Amino acid sequence: MKRLTRWLAIVILAACAPWTAQADEHAADGIVALTVRLPDPSQKLLYVHETMPVTPGPLTLYYPKWIPGDHSPDGPIELLMGLQFSAGGQRMAWQRDELDRFTFHLDVPAGVRQLDIDFQFPGAERVTPHLMGVSWDQVALYRAGSPTNTQIYQPTLIIPADWHHASALETATQEGGRIAFKPVPFNTLVDSPVIAGQYFRQIDLTPAGSTVRRYLDMVGDNAAALDLSDAQIASYRRLIEQAQRLFHSHHYDSYHLLLTLSDYVPVGGLEHHQSSDDRARSGSKMFADADHFMLDASLLPHEYTHSWNGKFMRPAGLWQPDFEQPERPGMLWIYEGLTVYLGDMLTARSGLWSADTWRQVLAYRAADMAYRPGRAWRPLTDTAVAVDYSAPTAWGNWRRQNDFYREGELLWLAIDMRIRELSHGKRSVDDFARLFFSVDDGSYVTHTYGFDDVVDTLGKVQPDDWASFLHGWIDGVDDQVPLLSGIEASGWQLAYTDQPSRYQHAIENVGQGELEVKGINAMFSLGLFLKDDGDVIDVLWNGPAFKAGMAPGMKLVSINDRAFSASVLHDEMARAQQSRQLLQLRVKNDGVSELHVVHYVDGPKYPNLVRAPGKPDVLREILAPRPGGDGP
Repeated sequence: MKRLTRWLAIVILAACAPWTAQADEHAADGIVALTVRLPDPSQKLLYVHETMPVTPGPLTLYYPKWIPGDHSPDGPIELLMGLQFSAGGQRMAWQRDELDRFTFHLDVPAGVRQLDIDFQFPGAERVTPHLMGVSWDQVALYRAGSPTNTQIYQPTLIIPADWHHASALETATQEGGRIAFKPVPFNTLVDSPVIAGQYFRQIDLTPAGSTVRRYLDMVGDNAAALDLSDAQIASYRRLIEQAQRLFHSHHYDSYHLLLTLSDYVPVGGLEHHQSSDDRARSGSKMFADADHFMLDASLLPHEYTHSWNGKFMRPAGLWQPDFEQPERPGMLWIYEGLTVYLGDMLTARSGLWSADTWRQVLAYRAADMAYRPGRAWRPLTDTAVAVDYSAPTAWGNWRRQNDFYREGELLWLAIDMRIRELSHGKRSVDDFARLFFSVDDGSYVTHTYGFDDVVDTLGKVQPDDWASFLHGWIDGVDDQVPLLSGIEASGWQLAYTDQPSRYQHAIENVGQGELEVKGINAMFSLGLFLKDDGDVIDVLWNGPAFKAGMAPGMKLVSINDRAFSASVLHDEMARAQQSRQLLQLRVKNDGVSELHVVHYVDGPKYPNLVRAPGKPDVLREILAPRPGGDGP
């Protein structure tokens, strides 16, 4: 988005005026004044006031529905409460659209030029007594009928006076806890979250000699949560350098990695053009423990990569002029899949992961995708078209889930290896990234692209029938998809051993992905996914447990008359491998005790990568840090 024109400077100078006069001036200039207050962090309520310029007659307002990066119409409209419209102190009637609950209709009386909007939003998911995160799309209404990049907002945030904040938004004035940001178009506002908290730390990650600032901004439950080692800080600085060497461009004025380290907010990461909104799975323990850090290390590189892939360059179906028009997410296999591949690559190149850790991650994800019988009926592209982050885990292997992430990574590894093989090692996906993302260096005006643009760029890197290759993968079912071809071409093989990798051990003892809590992934053996209390999360379709009659929702009580625990399950599988005796699993099924005899005697199985005899180790080259020439 281009910088605002000079006439907005007059508005900015008024930021220090009292609130009422400030709102009046903004209304006169066609600017919406938006104020969000957090008077009591313990109560976790956000109080919203908007002052919007209007003209008499019918008026339609939207609450943001399609949030970029969510890929779904999931704006939390159900949480909006206390909505009230008024003008000159007089309340105005309003009506919600019967066909679209995100839409509100009003009739502005003659003579009214300014509309006051008030409502409250419960911030329980993003507010604790010590910190908060603000996603502006959750706390604002906007006008229908004009693109969001033409609607100018002047946001103000009021937080406890002893808190500190960070955002890609520029501050106009600050008095205590009252922060007035410079006016921006509404789409830029939605793209610019804020974090704030009592415990705050900012680390400058800007490479030496660069004039483009990059920051790691953190809020946490306590001061200890913000304590990074020198080695971790050095790795994040290398992340910035390695990204520049990969993309040969930047598409922001400055960039803020906004990281929340709390045990009381939901895990997540959402990409933005000049910042990322990241919430560590490990919470306050992310930097304190090696296993926790390993599980969270790729979070920031992934969201940072989205500044290029997803924000600057975006599939045409995912760009809309406002947040009401539906998105078409069919190309998430590149939006998310390529971002996983490049983000993980940068995680390793920067030293946030070792090469061995990346191989462990890749093995686990590849096995997860290999044990997706749902590929027999549902192609990868359909998992993107029908994306649903709220879908249950039960039967996820047969139904398929958001596989465009993990299978997308395998797809782009295969593309990388194909380029390397056809070019005899002279070119790689690095060359694709440079060609595709380095246009208009310094600009952050979104460029859109389609399938043919991807094919054309791949062809410039290395001539081949890329359209057929891509269609064969994303539209293919069953064995039509060469799922492990990239791994095998890189000099490695997916193998199953009787001991988990450190990565899988960390997942099962910390919780990640399908395991939001501690648990056991025995999908590669018994065909069971369990919580550590025995609750069955998922059952592999046509796997051993499935054939024994087991289903998600049951609770495993005992194995061979021994009370269930992770160690007992492992021991009994190993014992059955020696004795060849079948496993007897006692479960509770809606209060009914049942015995299921599982025909499985092959012991524990955990995915790992092993070297392929006689083949060069290309993964080592892929993960090697790139030298010099950082530029801005």
